[in-house]
Formats: sequence, C-alpha cells, structure tokens
Amino acid sequence: MADSGDYKVGYGRPPKSSRFRKGKSGNPGGRRKRRGPIKIDPLRILDEVFSVQRGGQTRQMSAKEIELRRIVKRAVQDKHFPSIVHLLALFDKHACTEQPQTSGVVTLPTNSMPHRMASLILEKFQLPPKDWKKRHLAWGRKQYAATMTDREREYEAAGILP
Repeated sequence: MADSGDYKVGYGRPPKSSRFRKGKSGNPGGRRKRRGPIKIDPLRILDEVFSVQRGGQTRQMSAKEIELRRIVKRAVQDKHFPSIVHLLALFDKHACTEQPQTSGVVTLPTNSMPHRMASLILEKFQLPPKDWKKRHLAWGRKQYAATMTDREREYEAAGILP
C-alpha cells in the first residue's frame, strides 16, 4: 500500500495518508495541567473551635484539645502502646514531667541555717529551698532542736555553724 512508487511503508515509516496533518497537533487535548501543592494552614485548622458533647453538656474545644483527649483515652482505656509512647514524647517535649534532681548544689535560704536542719527539711518535703515556706522552716527548726547532738549544742553556744 504505497502512495508513491519509491516510498516504502514499514516499521517507523507510516503511510502518508495516516500521518499528522500539517498545523495540527498530535495531542489536541494537550498535557494535563499540573497541580501544585495544596495550600493549607495547619495551625489555623488545629486552633479551630468545635462544639463537643461531653457528659450531656456541650463544650467548645479546639482541634488540638480534642486530639489530645482522644490520644489520652486510647492510651489509658485501651492500653494502646503507640499512644502511650506518643503521649510520653509529648510530655517530654513540653516539659510536663518532673525530672527528679539526683545531684547538685543546694542553695540554702540563709547562711545561718545548720546543714542538718536543711537536710531534714529536704528529706521530709522533697522541695527545693526556693519553695520552702515558713511552716517548712518551723518544722525543720523543731526537728533539729529535738534531735540536736551535744557537739551541735556546743557549736551553737559558740556561734559556729555545724
């Protein structure tokens, strides 16, 4: 099926009648339009307030609070290990857990406080000295006076801190 005598039709050589016409595209619909990234504001979505019904009452909660409550419920009720791990990671990230102080320097509120009295208060109340109240100091003085050794009495009489 040759259009002209010297033109051979074959692999890579279609008949001239089925070739694309001049001025016409081989892809009239064109390439599909490329879609860019979806533009969303996740912080705005997480701060969005929803009406939630809890215990028969309707409350307003942010999406963050709803999600956190869902994770806590799943971790506690279902004992879902990945939820527990996620919660612990959140607590560590936002410093929600107290790290016990195992070593370090204790700065006493006054220089005239005997060290053993300070130790008694620290052991009893497990509070750093900056958080001690008058009642803590009064308890410490009372305990220290009740358990004072002879040597400590001598030091106190001489005005020396033990």
